[in-house]
Amino acid sequence: MGDEINQAIAVVAFWREAGMEKWFGRDDAFDAEFDRRFHAVHLAAARREHEAWMESADGALALLILLDQFPRNCFRSNAHSYATDGLALHCARRAISLGFD
Repeated sequence: MGDEINQAIAVVAFWREAGMEKWFGRDDAFDAEFDRRFHAVHLAAARREHEAWMESADGALALLILLDQFPRNCFRSNAHSYATDGLALHCARRAISLGFD
């Protein structure tokens, strides 16, 4: 479980460090680094292997980044960029119901 917590922390730290300019812009180098560091973690989240992350606000945020933002950046112009939207919405609603907002 410790490694999973570290992964969640790494996702949130990477995203926060990038900042709004990277979040809302197109930067191929940023997308490539995001993909290199978190592709496998995104796939695991899509398979619901990180459900335990929903036990904390930062874990829930990491899941939302992986399920909503990661695909937008790393699968641009590809149908996969929307493949985990339903799961992201489920996690967002759950996070709100847990008071993490």
